[in-house]
Amino acid sequence: MNKTIFYLIFIFLLNSCSKVEDNKNLNFSISYLEDLTQTETIESILKKKFKKLESPNIGFENGVYWFKITIKSALSDKQIVLDLPESNIHGITVYQNSKKVAIQHLDDTHFSLLVPFSSENSVYYLRVLFENEVYFPLKIKVYNEIQLQEKHNFFTNGLYYGFVLVGLLLNIFFYFSLKEKTFIYYCFFLAAIILGVLSYDGLLQVILPESLSYYTSVITHFSITFFGFLFGYKFLNTNYYLPKSNIIGFALLFLAVVNYLLFFITNHYLFVAIADTISFFVLLHNWIVGIIIYKKHEFAKFFVIGYSLVLFSAALFILPIDWGLNIYTTSLDSIKFGSLFEVLILTYAITYRVTVLQKENEQFKLEIQDYFKKLNTLNTKVNEKTIITVQQIIDQHNLSDREAEVLPLIFAGYTNQKIADDLFVSLNTIKFHVRNIYQKLNIKNKKEAINLYAQINDDM
Repeated sequence: MNKTIFYLIFIFLLNSCSKVEDNKNLNFSISYLEDLTQTETIESILKKKFKKLESPNIGFENGVYWFKITIKSALSDKQIVLDLPESNIHGITVYQNSKKVAIQHLDDTHFSLLVPFSSENSVYYLRVLFENEVYFPLKIKVYNEIQLQEKHNFFTNGLYYGFVLVGLLLNIFFYFSLKEKTFIYYCFFLAAIILGVLSYDGLLQVILPESLSYYTSVITHFSITFFGFLFGYKFLNTNYYLPKSNIIGFALLFLAVVNYLLFFITNHYLFVAIADTISFFVLLHNWIVGIIIYKKHEFAKFFVIGYSLVLFSAALFILPIDWGLNIYTTSLDSIKFGSLFEVLILTYAITYRVTVLQKENEQFKLEIQDYFKKLNTLNTKVNEKTIITVQQIIDQHNLSDREAEVLPLIFAGYTNQKIADDLFVSLNTIKFHVRNIYQKLNIKNKKEAINLYAQINDDM
């Protein structure tokens, strides 16, 4: 079973690393121009100076952008594909020089546009509407190459989603069979990760109604943060091992929620960029807490290892896009591989933790049983000691048989009426015996009798 799982991951990683080379025979340059007020036209931007696009990560200032694409390769006239694997683009118009080009959509999940190419007109202008983050990872391919690439993507995605769904079902099975809530917390976390990847793949926008697509990405980001934090909180049992850390975790989670809500109110993507950054620190906080707890409890090391790859690959993918940072970034395939690795490690980690807890519970039960045995033995000894002590007092003071019956009840703190009821005699009879006992013991009341008994037991 384990060999099969690792073999599937190896195939996925191999396919991710052996993609058909993009832009194999194409040499092109991209520059861009902001049009956030949406006042520019194709005629006006032909006279404007464009800025060279150094990185596909432009930032959070969403709106309309114009892109100038100049293809420098010497190609015979054929069709090319403008491929944009970015699900948050909400509209593209293509111009070849100043003329609008008729385009054919090749994919429902993202903009993959089939356009004509002419060596005489090798300059394209794209008017692109970004409603969320501004991310423009353009790939230009010859049409016959894109067909091979789509077959590769279909195989890789099928392998990934099939595996994580099996992992999800496996954790649901463990939850019902072992009755451990940590499995269901992880199921919600894993489901949120799957939705997040579906969103970036563009598949979620195909499944959901168009009216919900605008908020899909933000909702999935929040879900990953929320359920990821709850899973870490439950798995690491921070409420017991490191309770003060919860203050930091819940405070960061609250700040992230506030900024996500501000986005829904203002529709300004800056708040999502801030919330995503805080969300990273929420999950990083879980990871650091896991390292601290690992020093005392070995089960936390699985959490640290399994959590790390998907955490940092997602951060290096999402945050540069949100903030427009021209730094090293990971790909969506890195997140997919990280989540596959996480499913393996954390599913095993939860089962390992449950096994450890069950052993600890069994040991605890044995210790409790042993404790009660010792307690019962001690009680027996105490009772024996009490009997000997009362008998000694009876013998020393020559108490009668009836007085001998009354004395232990006096030491127990019973009232005269209670003693009379227990011995089935009248109250006056009990008062008579009690008075005789006080005289023989040289005491005046019941309090002194109890104190005398306690003193004798202390001396022994």
